[in-house]
Amino acid sequence: MRHPLGPALCALTIALASTCAPIWLLGCASGRSTVVAKSTEDAAAFAPASYREERALLLLMEDRRTLDAAVVEHFASGAAPLREMLAVALGRIGDAATRPTLEVLLVDADAAVRRAAAFGLGEMGDRASTKALLRAVADSDPETGGLAVEALSKIGASATEVNDALAAIAPLPTPERWGRLLPYLFRFKGTDVVVLAVEGLKTLDPTMHAQAAYALAREPQEGGAPWLRLLLADSDPSVRDWAARGLGAVGEAGDLARLRPLLDDANAGVVIQTLRSAKRLIGAGKIAAPREWTPRLRALFDDPRPGVAVTALEAAGAWLLDETLGGVLAERAGSETVSQRHREVALLALADGKDPRAGGLADRVARAASPVLRARAAEAAGKLGLDDVLTRLLADQEAGVRAAALDARLQRKDEAAWNAARAALVDPDPIVRSTAIEGLGAQLPLAEITRGLAASAGDRLDDAQLSLMRALGARAKAEKVEPAERAGCLATLQQAASTHDDFLVRRQAADILHDLGEARPAIGAASDRQLDWYRAALARIDGSREVDLATPRGTVRIRLACQEAPLTCLNFLQLAGQGYFDGLTFHRVVPDFVAQAGDPRGDGSGGPGFTIRDELNRLRYRRGAVGMALSGPDTGGSQFFLTLTAQPHLDGGYTIFGDVVSGMDVADRLEQGDKILHATIVGGLR
Repeated sequence: MRHPLGPALCALTIALASTCAPIWLLGCASGRSTVVAKSTEDAAAFAPASYREERALLLLMEDRRTLDAAVVEHFASGAAPLREMLAVALGRIGDAATRPTLEVLLVDADAAVRRAAAFGLGEMGDRASTKALLRAVADSDPETGGLAVEALSKIGASATEVNDALAAIAPLPTPERWGRLLPYLFRFKGTDVVVLAVEGLKTLDPTMHAQAAYALAREPQEGGAPWLRLLLADSDPSVRDWAARGLGAVGEAGDLARLRPLLDDANAGVVIQTLRSAKRLIGAGKIAAPREWTPRLRALFDDPRPGVAVTALEAAGAWLLDETLGGVLAERAGSETVSQRHREVALLALADGKDPRAGGLADRVARAASPVLRARAAEAAGKLGLDDVLTRLLADQEAGVRAAALDARLQRKDEAAWNAARAALVDPDPIVRSTAIEGLGAQLPLAEITRGLAASAGDRLDDAQLSLMRALGARAKAEKVEPAERAGCLATLQQAASTHDDFLVRRQAADILHDLGEARPAIGAASDRQLDWYRAALARIDGSREVDLATPRGTVRIRLACQEAPLTCLNFLQLAGQGYFDGLTFHRVVPDFVAQAGDPRGDGSGGPGFTIRDELNRLRYRRGAVGMALSGPDTGGSQFFLTLTAQPHLDGGYTIFGDVVSGMDVADRLEQGDKILHATIVGGLR
């Protein structure tokens, strides 16, 4: 039998011949050992040299996104650390054919293996695993039970279904039942989430109480509003933060009075979420902007906490036309002595409030030397309907400005917008073309799409080509498209799925064909790297690795999670070693959320010219976690983010590849536009 990974498997067999004979060759269980590992990291620490070959082979299989039955059987019959690594790999590959293997591993004798299998089934997202996971929620190992709950939330089970399973299969003490359900309750849908969260609030455990509050606030429902109001006075600042955020979505007019005391809260996150929710309630027309807030709002413009000051400026747009606030905003938008970020935010706040000074300021800022300011001027011009400003910016020398101007113009959805998009189809920049293609959608005929595919063949970024795949799907779905053109769209998608040199484009084309009711074509392996490459990669990240990011506000030190995300860490180290990050900005800073950097374009759409696959793992987005920014599955490259507060909703969706071990106070002070002066690998690049 010839296996897809045959040469690599043979190499592994030779390397391990003196230690363990694989069961698929000898028909015995001699590969099983008595090693018990609590995690993959523990397993590697126990015997890193003996497992490096196996780890290399699994990385190869994950990268290629192709399964080898012999490799799977070999690992499934091996020592506990191997079975655990296999479960993680199968979840990442996501092939439904391996669901039975994961379900067997879900009842493994080793708890670490069961945990990995529960996580893997959640990542796979196959509803056929529901029964197996419902049994696993009451596993004797609490962590396995919790991960099974999380997996069920990802595959669409109901919170009541899971709660009933916890109570019925093997009755657990109430604290243990809540300990498994509450951390993941926010992920479920339905009104039963509110019922269970309210019940969970009664627990005396402060961590569980906070988890119940998060479930009420993350995707708030009207039924949870009374409880969110009570939580505004909670002793835990995180709970007050979440409650304020939730009321912005489901609150009513009277809630502004309830929120007002939180503007004086000592916790910056609470103030930030209060300001955002007030703006949202006013913007939704639930209440007029209360003038009694004006003095405090004005004072917050100069708050020493950068995130608070910026958020106050943003929120002020809801209070205009108010001369006290509007005058200050106009002064800052036009000033060259305040920070660039304050100028941007002040201008957009004036545009949001339709202040009569906003138009003149937008025209002035559109001539600024900074392309970031010009891009914000485009956004303001779009809000104000300043077509002459947008026309000028559509011809800007900076691609990011042109993209922002086109995006603003397309918000109008009129003939002038479509004409601007058609003109942008020949822009030299792939992001500008992608913006145009997405705006036109089904309006693009097949002939235009075909020309676009030819023109984008040499692009360094694949955004335009991915957009063209979506345009083909939209055109094929269009009601008035001729049968011959629809057939041509399908044929073009088939060709792209089978032959395109970019795996993401092939996968996109195959997914669209499936959505259109066509058979999903084979798209081939995602990578052609050989086993030696992965051996070398693992050697380069062996041991503890740290990177210092020097900024004008101080240094942030990141410790990399090389065991959990080896290829992501290697990519980060290589880019840092090349000086790639030096001089790049934190182009996106969202107070009380994340600070994001690593984009050479500076507008959030750039990258290194290649992508890396996801390495989703069981690390959690606690404060200080470092994650890989994405625009879809497997689209990582160079953009990364630091979480400024815990963000559980990101868990299992974005690769965590490190955490901040010092300088978190520096991260808190970062403002959008701050530069990475230098990225230094502690100990050097190997």
